[in-house]
Amino acid sequence: ARALWFRYDLRLDDNLALQAAATGAAALFPFYVFDPRKFNTPTLAGARKSSARRARFLIESVANLRKRLEARGSGLAVAVGKPEDIIPKWVAGMDGVWAQEGFCSEEQGEEASVAKGLKGVRLNKVWGGTLYMPDECGSPPNNTPLLFTNFKNKAESRGRIRDPVPAPKQLPPL
Repeated sequence: ARALWFRYDLRLDDNLALQAAATGAAALFPFYVFDPRKFNTPTLAGARKSSARRARFLIESVANLRKRLEARGSGLAVAVGKPEDIIPKWVAGMDGVWAQEGFCSEEQGEEASVAKGLKGVRLNKVWGGTLYMPDECGSPPNNTPLLFTNFKNKAESRGRIRDPVPAPKQLPPL
């Protein structure tokens, strides 16, 4: 069995992590973890990370994701807590965990914390959610030009916008 960690991309279409996890899987365990640290926590500027409206929108989006997964023969496990505490318990003994790779330091830190707790299970990070793939932009993500015009010129001359990946019609069972 494989696990799929939904994080910030809750789509079924054009979701490369979903495609990677589902392809060839005998069973798939999709899940979402509501991390309380992402809600009523102040940012450096003093504002809250998530308002009540945003939290409600996220809850509704996760509920909608569950319905769409169920319509394709799967489901969605949902938990509240720290991902680094919950995920290792849920995925023990599985063939791996797939997730969309984060590109911000906070997301990368979360991935590192989860990966550290996984014993014998690999966290497979899949790039997605951008128009261009990192290796097609003319510069790697860790060496992106500081000036937008330089980046834009490299991306336009070397990159291509891919067609969206359709949502799977059927998913492996839980």
